Amino acid sequence: MENIGATRARGITISGIAARPLDRLGLITLLSSIYFFQIWGLTMGGTPLPPALHGVFMGMSVAGIVHPRLWGVLLINAFAWSATYLLNSPVASNNQTTAFAFSLVVLGAALMVRPSGEADRDRFFHRVASAGRLILPAMYFFGIYHKINIDFLDPAVSCAVVLYKALFNGIGLGNWSFGQYGAIYATFIIEGIAMIALFIPRLKTIGILIGVPFHIIIGFTGYAYYKDFSTIVLVLYALFLPKEVFTNALDAATRWAGSQERALKFGRWALILFVIAYVAAMGALLDPVRFIPDDRSFMPFFALYALGFYAFLILFMPRDGGAKQGYRAGWLLIIPMLYFANGWSPYLGLKTESSVAMFSNLHTEGGETNHLFHGVLPFGAGYQEALVTPVASNSPGFDARFVAPGYDLVRYELDRMLATTPGLEVMVQTEAGVVSTASPGWANTYLAHGLVAQKFLTFKPVDWARPKVCSH
Repeated sequence: MENIGATRARGITISGIAARPLDRLGLITLLSSIYFFQIWGLTMGGTPLPPALHGVFMGMSVAGIVHPRLWGVLLINAFAWSATYLLNSPVASNNQTTAFAFSLVVLGAALMVRPSGEADRDRFFHRVASAGRLILPAMYFFGIYHKINIDFLDPAVSCAVVLYKALFNGIGLGNWSFGQYGAIYATFIIEGIAMIALFIPRLKTIGILIGVPFHIIIGFTGYAYYKDFSTIVLVLYALFLPKEVFTNALDAATRWAGSQERALKFGRWALILFVIAYVAAMGALLDPVRFIPDDRSFMPFFALYALGFYAFLILFMPRDGGAKQGYRAGWLLIIPMLYFANGWSPYLGLKTESSVAMFSNLHTEGGETNHLFHGVLPFGAGYQEALVTPVASNSPGFDARFVAPGYDLVRYELDRMLATTPGLEVMVQTEAGVVSTASPGWANTYLAHGLVAQKFLTFKPVDWARPKVCSH
């Protein structure tokens, strides 16, 4: 009894709130909590859930940041996000689709392991990692494949150059030709190395140390709020880490602090101070709305955890990649396979949004393509062939976004807008002249489809400018 009392007094107990060493599941809980904190805030008011519930999930995510061993936070976020994503579908965001796939893996792993205590932590992580880590090479495959088009390779319009300029215009290197071409071809090289090296034990460390900074740099561009995407990718990278990383880190922290007890307390307080600093910097106590992250204010906090994670890898990742894990995904393999299949959507004549084609300059619509290999395959669907040209509407917001020279819409996408926006009426240019979508002869193709298509299909506006200027 004396030993137990002394241990409790030191703050290292078996209780749920005591400071304990970070393990692989703890790191996944920590990083995913940071991701979900951002995404619940960024989507507030944009999902069927009431804003107050988003606030509850943000608060719960803070608990997962301060106490990463609360793996129940990971499960709740995964369940809530999966349900929200399905309710809000079709979703155009690629990072949200990636997070949805990861969340399904977490839920599937929980069904297989049915974790009930500390003893199940490693088994649960193993199941999550077995399937979840396969999402990353699937993402990288299409991150490369979609970009094999003439416009991504053209520095005048390439999305790689857009991001490069966002980083280097401030120091006068934005128009440096070597840097622009370097950004284009480095994208293929880095993503290719990472995709392959992660699955070769002796090269895994190299793949991680090359791939992670690529996504950290993207988060710093400021061109778009890329920090949520970068964070979910860090979560996927963490699934590749062996146990040795954490034992190495704990040993080093213990030597530095003088004892394991002190090292664990420092770690706990560092996480608490991270949250306190965010609340103070945002002024969230004065106005709860400020709790929602925005690009500029979140930048230093992104730098802190992203660069901290990278330093953790540099210092403690074993150079031989660590012990072999023997991962077996089982039926959970279905989830990364579906994620991979989703990436083929543009070439199957299906959706062009949320198909891992972001910032790729890819164009496959209207029977044309800029891809160097192929456009819509011969056996693909015909959605991308049916295009319409909006010329006016009764909505100034619609006109501002979609009525412009050189722009068309996929007919199905226009019909989706009409079906989901009561009162919207659009004048469309056809071969027979201008037609109103409110006329009796206009058949709504969206309403003619079933629930699966309505929840899956979503298309970007078709930009006929050539070369094709970078868009999301």
